Amino acid sequence: MKKIFSFFIIILCLACSEKRKEVNQNLIYFNSDFLAELGDENYDKYEAGLTSKIKPKYIDNIIYISKTIDANACGNYSGDLEIKKDSIILLYKLTSDEVCTSTSVVKVTYIIKNPKEKKYKFGLRYE
Repeated sequence: MKKIFSFFIIILCLACSEKRKEVNQNLIYFNSDFLAELGDENYDKYEAGLTSKIKPKYIDNIIYISKTIDANACGNYSGDLEIKKDSIILLYKLTSDEVCTSTSVVKVTYIIKNPKEKKYKFGLRYE
C-alpha cells in the first residue's frame, strides 16, 4: 500500500510541476530595467523612444541590443529569441499571471552569440 501511495504522490508531483522551455542557446544575457510608469513625470520622455527601430551593435562575435519598449507595469518578463535564416526575433515573454491596466516603459538588453559574425534583420515580439 505504501508503494502505491508513494507512486501516486510522485506522479502527482510530476504532473503539477511546471515545465520550462529552454532559452535559445545563442542568448548570452537578457535584462529588463523599469524606467517609468504611465503617469510618472519621466514617462513622456521615455515614451518617445518606443517608436525607434532596433539598432544592433556588432562587437566581434556578439550582438548587443538595447531598446526601450512598453510593457504591463505589473507583469514579470523574461527574454528569449528565435533565429530564422537572416532574421532574429527578440522575444519578450510575460512569465507571471499578474497583470494590471497600467503601462510602463522598460529598457531591455539582449546579448547574443554571433560566431559567424553575420548581419541580421531584427524584430520584437511580445508573448
